[in-house]
Amino acid sequence: MILCHNADYTVRVDELCDGQIRYQCWHKPKTLLEPPNLVLDNGCIRQSPKKDKTEYVFAWDEWVYTVERIVSRGKFASTHIFLEVSNTENQRSTWKMEDLTPPKYLQFL
Repeated sequence: MILCHNADYTVRVDELCDGQIRYQCWHKPKTLLEPPNLVLDNGCIRQSPKKDKTEYVFAWDEWVYTVERIVSRGKFASTHIFLEVSNTENQRSTWKMEDLTPPKYLQFL
């Protein structure tokens, strides 16, 4: 569904064969071949009415992890991905992520 990264993290959101949405995060320099630093299951998907924004939301204790994909419309359409982590006190951190082309070996994992 999503594979993205920035200077600090690599994030993967995927749908398992039972329909469950899973979040995995690796702290760099770890690679996708190593165990992730964080795995969250039972995510939900929220999509805007215009289908230009999709959010993948995962709750863990007092934290909420959201991966947001925004697709701009028009002649120069582009995709933007953000990772936001917030807590119950509404403290949040947001990172701009870049789409990452899945490596060929990923199809076998």
